[in-house]
Amino acid sequence: MKQFTRPIFAFFIAGLFLSSCSPRLFYQPAETQPDASEVIYTHGVPGLRSSVQGCEVVTELTSRGEKDMNLNVYIRNNSDTAFTFHPDKVEVRGYNGAGAWAPYRVFGADEYIRWKNTRDALIAAGIIVATVATILIIDELTDDNGSGSNRGNNDYQYVSDGAGFVYDLTWWMAWTIPAVADEPPPPPAYSSDFLLREHTLFPGEAVQGIVKVRAKPEYKQKILVEVPVNGVYAQFVFDQSTRRR
Repeated sequence: MKQFTRPIFAFFIAGLFLSSCSPRLFYQPAETQPDASEVIYTHGVPGLRSSVQGCEVVTELTSRGEKDMNLNVYIRNNSDTAFTFHPDKVEVRGYNGAGAWAPYRVFGADEYIRWKNTRDALIAAGIIVATVATILIIDELTDDNGSGSNRGNNDYQYVSDGAGFVYDLTWWMAWTIPAVADEPPPPPAYSSDFLLREHTLFPGEAVQGIVKVRAKPEYKQKILVEVPVNGVYAQFVFDQSTRRR
């Protein structure tokens, strides 16, 4: 039992360590785009800006590791009619080198919160198990050496990475095109947790936030993002990933 427990514990700790060290990546816009669009940069991270149905749309794609993706979306309604933006209608699909594709999982805000809370609870439970395993191993070792054990305080610390991204509310200032020169439009609406939710945009209004996406690493040669805007989809394509510094 001793020989079996120790390797399992070592592999568990290694898994936790590797998951906590996932690289932060951003994705380059592909050279060929389905819609007329412009590449813009904020803090060195590229995004794509397009105009669809009288609306200005900007997207930026980043990730933590190969699966946990953040689709940053900014929409300004420059048309003369109101419409409702539905983040759960966003579609993302990945392509492999052979041209085959697969849909990515796109989370609604509340769906992602539930998913993350469940994941965090499982991780926390795993850390408790690992802590107990550590105590048992220490007991075994001290028993083997013929010495007594003195556990003292066996506190453990679980550190959450929050929502997995850092949000900068000034990004929109670099993304938007003022309707009047030298007169930037008012800031966009956003939620307290920065996750995009259903929002009605009246003429002149804007919204900005994150749509969480779960990628499939085997389908990441190219990534097609489709954002519903005023009755149609704005399309953006990203490809090569680059590590953030």
